[in-house]
Amino acid sequence: MALASCRTEIEREITDYKYFDVPTSDTAGGPVLYAVTDEEHLQYGARVAYVSSTGDTVIPLGKYAYYGTDTLIHYANVIELPNDSTYGRQIAIDRNQRVLFDLVMFDNGSEPFIEGLTRVYRNGKMGYANKYGQVAIPCIYEYAKQFENSKAQVTFDAVEYIDMDEHTRVESDDWFEIDKTGKRIKK
Repeated sequence: MALASCRTEIEREITDYKYFDVPTSDTAGGPVLYAVTDEEHLQYGARVAYVSSTGDTVIPLGKYAYYGTDTLIHYANVIELPNDSTYGRQIAIDRNQRVLFDLVMFDNGSEPFIEGLTRVYRNGKMGYANKYGQVAIPCIYEYAKQFENSKAQVTFDAVEYIDMDEHTRVESDDWFEIDKTGKRIKK
């Protein structure tokens, strides 16, 4: 008798990438930078540079692809373009090209902010960042859900898989809630 599986487990990549932590003193930002491309249209995946209002190139063309950030105020969501590929990591960078975190995918782009926070990855673990690019709740969770009513469900032990309908699902026997400061909510 043969058994057929109706789901395929997703192996989460664990890395040792280096990330930059934005200090509170850097949250004022700097001059706004604008996305430009040498391609026909500024669209997802197009090579992108960021320039100042005076036309000075701050982030040069060729290292990143466009990933939805038209104006860099605090940070930009971009696709890193490695030398041997046309598509790479989806990351957040500051104006000095320091990597802040890896982006969580949502539909065809990066996840939106919900209640002032967005889910992010660092080395395969999830946490939350604010609009300044600061990791507001550390990336320590195996999986974290979006905030709703100032609470989010998180877990240190999750199994992520693709079911037979091609949907991604996450299961855990150990979900618990945290508040927007990352503090565990007691029930």
